[in-house]
Amino acid sequence: MILFTKYFVFFFMSVSIFMFVFFLIQYIIIRKREYLCYSIYLLCLFIYYLVALPDIFFKVPLSDFGRVAPFDLFKRPVQFLSSVFYTAFILYYLGLEKMDGYLFKFFRTLIYVYIFLAMLCFGLNYKGINYDMWYYILSLTLFPLQLFVVIALFRHKVRYANYIIWGSIITLVGSSLTLTYYIYLKEHEPSNPYANAYSYLPVMVSILFDMFLFTIALQKKIADNEKSLILAATSRQQAIILERERIIADLHDDVGGGLSSIRMMSDLMSQQGEKESLHSYVSFGHKISLTAKDIAQRMHTIIWSLNSENDTVINFAEYVRQYGVSFFENSPIKFTSRNVSSLPKNVQISGVKRKNLFLIVKEAFHNILKHSHGSEASVEIFMIGNILFLNISDNGDGLPTEENINAVKFGNGLKNMQKRMDEIHGSISFQGDDGTIIKIKLTITESFPEAFFPPHGIK
Repeated sequence: MILFTKYFVFFFMSVSIFMFVFFLIQYIIIRKREYLCYSIYLLCLFIYYLVALPDIFFKVPLSDFGRVAPFDLFKRPVQFLSSVFYTAFILYYLGLEKMDGYLFKFFRTLIYVYIFLAMLCFGLNYKGINYDMWYYILSLTLFPLQLFVVIALFRHKVRYANYIIWGSIITLVGSSLTLTYYIYLKEHEPSNPYANAYSYLPVMVSILFDMFLFTIALQKKIADNEKSLILAATSRQQAIILERERIIADLHDDVGGGLSSIRMMSDLMSQQGEKESLHSYVSFGHKISLTAKDIAQRMHTIIWSLNSENDTVINFAEYVRQYGVSFFENSPIKFTSRNVSSLPKNVQISGVKRKNLFLIVKEAFHNILKHSHGSEASVEIFMIGNILFLNISDNGDGLPTEENINAVKFGNGLKNMQKRMDEIHGSISFQGDDGTIIKIKLTITESFPEAFFPPHGIK
């Protein structure tokens, strides 16, 4: 039995120092505090068992109190320090520091208690005061409370937390068995020279389970992160493909159609005979000029939507304001914009959403100028939370009716607006009782921008 115990203890110490190095490397790579705390916890365990088992590692008989005393001086203080770092590991891994709840306060208080107990034990050991009885009573009294708090952690829905909680429960049970077994051996087999080594077997086995479960949790987390990176890379590639297809479609629809119109009008001009009037040439030239101007505006819109520097709500609002001023400049309609300066500067909006919103605004401005017969037009842009609101209004005739000769053309414009809002998953509504009000609502994204664990191996 003693031979098995020795081999098992050496095996446990080898695993502990190896896992210490492993999790320390994980901390250096990932820079997560929980990995640093767990690695220091394992180092404390390694040191603790060196001083707790001097008969195995240093060939010091436990009956030789003079030679054992230096080891006992650090035994329980190091044990409590291991509990400090294990408690900190649980606190950081489960993210309890982000929650202002009783568990976070309890864990933080527990860390201070463990630090105090470590210093107290060192002082009592240094003074040579025997406090074994109080130590055992305190430890046995705390076990039910520790178990209750550990089980309470199951309510926190943290990924991979179950591995850590079950590992903690197993360690808690192993620690209680170790303490109980040691007290039993001390009372019933006081002359057994191997009682000290035997008593540590339950807690060592439980700590090995704890390391195993945490390693599984870490590996699953790394595997899931790799899958997330692969999915993110695939999504980015698909987004690039979709963006290319959108640019091609925009160039084909907005530029290709206009260039075809210019080519057709140029061909018609070249086919005009000498008998044709100068008025026809002027008419074709005017149409070509207007078409070229429209193409230039469409190209400017495409380039503007592709420029990531414009991916903010305030830049979009300013672009709409400038376009509105220019569009209504030589018309009888007075244009105003509101709330542009009060918009936040750190809220982004994608190029696809910006372009579709702007084309809706452009269509609305065109309808106001051609069909409203009003004298005023305004745009209001504001945000509530992460929702963008855009209202376009005029004081004209209102929405068309079936008797209105412009109803069909105007109605097609409203359908196009609705289609564009569907593409970017927003909502649009039309009100036409007194003038026309177009209300747009779009969601966008803001950017920029141990529970009471025992001293392990308690004795």
